[in-house]
Amino acid sequence: MPQLNPEFFVSQLFWLAVFFSFLLIFLWRISLPRIATVLEKRHNKINENLSNAKELQEQAKEIEKNINLQINNAKQKTDEQIKKTISSLQDEVSSKLNTIDRELEEKISNSEKQIIKNRDSQMKNINDEIANITKITVAKISDLKLSDNDINQAIKILKGKLN
Repeated sequence: MPQLNPEFFVSQLFWLAVFFSFLLIFLWRISLPRIATVLEKRHNKINENLSNAKELQEQAKEIEKNINLQINNAKQKTDEQIKKTISSLQDEVSSKLNTIDRELEEKISNSEKQIIKNRDSQMKNINDEIANITKITVAKISDLKLSDNDINQAIKILKGKLN
């Protein structure tokens, strides 16, 4: 193998040093600065994205707070409106019930008056019929003809004793 031949060692070491020096200078002056700038840009981009993400997250939290406040305000407003509606409906229902109660009491009172009036007129009719029946009965039993005043007075006297 010619690489292991000691007579070529010096030339191989020379070319090794030249090639290694060239490679070292190439990497040190050209490749590594480019890699460093790419890494720096990448690092800056990542930091920029992280800061943007933090800002967006803070904005999202602020928006969430505003939304929660609006929701709570809406709930409170609806609760107040519901309470107002319930109270107004209760007032309306109670006023209507009072009106209906008054109307019913009026109708009941009128009905009682009408019933009493009808009862009194019917009692008068019954008393008149009793007087007529008594007059006819007395006339048939005995040949007496009694006047209406006599029969009414007798009924009044007996009516006090019967009640």
